[in-house]
Amino acid sequence: MKTLLLTLVVVTILCLDLGYTLICYNTPLKDISKTCAEGENLCYYGRKDAIWNMYYIRGCADKCPEGYACCKTDYCNKQGKNPL
Repeated sequence: MKTLLLTLVVVTILCLDLGYTLICYNTPLKDISKTCAEGENLCYYGRKDAIWNMYYIRGCADKCPEGYACCKTDYCNKQGKNPL
């Protein structure tokens, strides 16, 4: 019985997500992402217009930057998609 209890405790500890971190896209390229630093619990998404082209700005943040859309789930700031 003690062995079963110990096994359940070990499995529970291994399965827990200790210190969950968010994953956001972080470049104008569609499929490049990064794990956000501790305290950065938002993904942001925005568009910048340049003289010759338009490009997307994406990344991690602790608070939503002014003029950007923000979301709170992994990969939610995908290019060409409104994350809100």
